[in-house]
Amino acid sequence: MVTFAAGRISAEVSEESIFIIGAGHFGGRAARSLVKKSKGPVFIVDIDENSISQVKDLPVKLIVYDGSRFLIDNSHLLKPPNLIIPALPIHLAFEWLKRYLYGRLKIKQISFPQEIRDFLPFTWPGSEGSLLISYADFICPDDCSEPEYCTVTGERREIPLHDLVEGLELDDFGVHVIKSLQLAPGVGGYKVEDLMKAAEIIVQNKEGKWLISTACRCHGILTAFEAQPY
Repeated sequence: MVTFAAGRISAEVSEESIFIIGAGHFGGRAARSLVKKSKGPVFIVDIDENSISQVKDLPVKLIVYDGSRFLIDNSHLLKPPNLIIPALPIHLAFEWLKRYLYGRLKIKQISFPQEIRDFLPFTWPGSEGSLLISYADFICPDDCSEPEYCTVTGERREIPLHDLVEGLELDDFGVHVIKSLQLAPGVGGYKVEDLMKAAEIIVQNKEGKWLISTACRCHGILTAFEAQPY
């Protein structure tokens, strides 16, 4: 087990680096899938040392640190193509955005408009006021390859969930979706540049109400917030 302090990774980061944020069940499974194919180092970040200890057998770089804060504190080291695998029970992209824009825009989480449930498939309350969205009302297999036809029901996903969310039209709300790319069966993530693009769009508009979502073809998470200038 090799543990790095957050400020001591600059020599390790390459454009092929992968950052798994969370060392629990999903983070560990992602690491086991990606270390076999990654061309660069794989990092696992988790504030919980007990969770980190569960993946100490893997050939990865382990960092004991708060996940969203790690991305902020090391933003000068991360490269646009770096992949981020969110494996925490929070909306990581929103938590990052809130911290990244601190000092430029006030980001205040608000309640999402209830009418959006009418345009979405299955939904559940997520942590900290977010909304979980899915085409499935069951637990999907860990090794799902995200095919066009569901491996459990055989139903065709005619509109990928990320496109469905992006197509929402609501009065007073802008919508931005970060598309989750499938990196291995049951493992999804996005690039650092995808986060930066989301922040750029919010800054350009300066103020207003937003829905930000991270979604793949079948599952997603959505958070409503209001951006205001200082």
